[in-house]
Amino acid sequence: MNYVRFITPWWRVRRHVDCGPFGPAYDAWRDERVPEVLRVAIGQEIDWFETNLPVPKPRRDAFCVRSRRVWRADGICWFLAEAREMIAHAFVLASLLDEVGVPVRKVAAECPGTILYRDPWQVVAKPRRDERLLFN
Repeated sequence: MNYVRFITPWWRVRRHVDCGPFGPAYDAWRDERVPEVLRVAIGQEIDWFETNLPVPKPRRDAFCVRSRRVWRADGICWFLAEAREMIAHAFVLASLLDEVGVPVRKVAAECPGTILYRDPWQVVAKPRRDERLLFN
């Protein structure tokens, strides 16, 4: 597989696409009901990603998708399979989220859709409805 994505299947589905782990991670990090040791560990992973993973800026030409004459920030982020360090940290984050009750699954795809943005670790793609994802 060329692209890897971590999804939280029941957490805020957006336009028929499962959300990634970062929204739930920020929620868990801020939630005082989550044990402090887990919040600290989640915060460390969030800090690592904020330091090491570029955040694509929503722009008309890079991150947005045109749908019915309206531009929407509907691009989906995928790790490149070669981004091993990013993926390793995503597995750690997934384990921590699982501890707080948020299941995370890894999916893979040969082609995630039309590439709208690319950097050395990730792409943002407009998903195709017919794309098969492999769940691990």
